[in-house]
Amino acid sequence: MRSEAAEWITGYVEQALVPAELARLVEMTDREIVAAVADYAEGEELRRDLRASTGAHWRGFLTAVTRENFEVRPPAEAFDLARTIARRGFGLTVLLTTYRVAQRAVWSYVTETVQERITDGDLRSAVLVRFWDRVSRWIDGSVEVLVGTYTEEREQWQRGALAQRSDTVHAILRGVDVDVDATGSLLGHPLRPHHTAFVLWARDGTPASDVVRELEGSASALGSALGNAHTLSVASGARGLWCWVPTPVPPTPEALASVALRPGVRAAVGSAVPGVAGFRRSHREALAAQSVALTGEAGAPVTWYADVELACLAGGVGGMAAMRVMVARELAGLAAPDEAAARLRRTVRLYLATGGSTDLAGKALSLHRNTVRYRIQQAEQLLGHSVHERRVYLELALHCLEVYGPQALDA
Repeated sequence: MRSEAAEWITGYVEQALVPAELARLVEMTDREIVAAVADYAEGEELRRDLRASTGAHWRGFLTAVTRENFEVRPPAEAFDLARTIARRGFGLTVLLTTYRVAQRAVWSYVTETVQERITDGDLRSAVLVRFWDRVSRWIDGSVEVLVGTYTEEREQWQRGALAQRSDTVHAILRGVDVDVDATGSLLGHPLRPHHTAFVLWARDGTPASDVVRELEGSASALGSALGNAHTLSVASGARGLWCWVPTPVPPTPEALASVALRPGVRAAVGSAVPGVAGFRRSHREALAAQSVALTGEAGAPVTWYADVELACLAGGVGGMAAMRVMVARELAGLAAPDEAAARLRRTVRLYLATGGSTDLAGKALSLHRNTVRYRIQQAEQLLGHSVHERRVYLELALHCLEVYGPQALDA
């Protein structure tokens, strides 16, 4: 019966290797795979590689299945597909599912074909046993080899992709001019929306083997809390991570009020600012907030730059760039570089310095108190709020502008 089974299989293989029939087998197998693996919907190029691999597998298997000395030899096209899957950034499950579905499709097809064509029960059983054994060995042997190819390619791809991503991020942070859309596409991170930067670090007591997992888990939690699971991140050292989360509008501190960082991880958060300039500024602010968090006594897991901005400026953290951002934000229209705005600024500064007294400010400026009151009203229109609101910030901004002059207004 064994020889009869081998003879039947040989006759079947001759028919299956006819180009039209082989094309039908490939189409049948790929249809099952594409239906089960959504990633193949990404584009025709990927499906073309799949067709080439499936066709080469069928030819190789059909040729080998007739031999007594059955050897599993995955075709070159199968290695190409494994590398393509790795280069696309797909997980190993895509490769494994591809072969699991293919095996199921082949089993189903062979069983149906043999049952239709062989009426003798013993011969049918012998053919099926031989087919099933060799299909399993072919699939298992191929997967074993191709997993190694995938893993090696994935590691090389990750090393290259991570290096390229890190280089691109550092170039942006250095102020290098970039094509916003092309660079965003390269990073897989849009550069036009608002960016909220995070600086994450693990406490010294965190085991080295847990650091990466805890940092990445915390980054994911922060991104999800802001409504965007996609987080751009680059390693800043053995125990640190720099991250950016894009959002269409600026998030509020309340969005992170209940976020749970991983044990031993702390975060510093910059303001949400749009565009490439915002990408840089938010990161600069997160670094400044981290500096305060590391040297101060506050042990909160998350430190917002907005909450420690004055401490940063007083300590010289962030430099002139941080001061200019604060001056522009707090003075708004009152920062205009004309004499009218300068006159209003002098009036507001003296008014606040005298405890909000129009009489004392008027004497210092040789003005009637009604004139002082009128100028304060003009200033508040430019500010968009009362001069008593955010008074500490307003006085600091006025002081910086008085001391540094036009330099405090530079972009």
